[in-house]
Amino acid sequence: MSIEHYVEGALQHLLAEDERIAEQGIRFVRTDTGISLVGEVESAERRDLICQVVAEAFPDLPVRCNIGLTRSHEPEEVEEL
Repeated sequence: MSIEHYVEGALQHLLAEDERIAEQGIRFVRTDTGISLVGEVESAERRDLICQVVAEAFPDLPVRCNIGLTRSHEPEEVEEL
């Protein structure tokens, strides 16, 4: 098993099982220089925490945080049935 496979497996494990984040909706994409985290979460705080935890766990791996925020707001109109 190469180092790349080890890092990918460890990263998948971290995203899914670390009690601070436990996030299965985030995936990573390998780039020329490191990895890019992609997906959506419900808040900027959650996004920042995920990126921080990954960066701390892999300090030598450049991590780009491309996690978007889920848009949720109250409906503007009342739905008539």
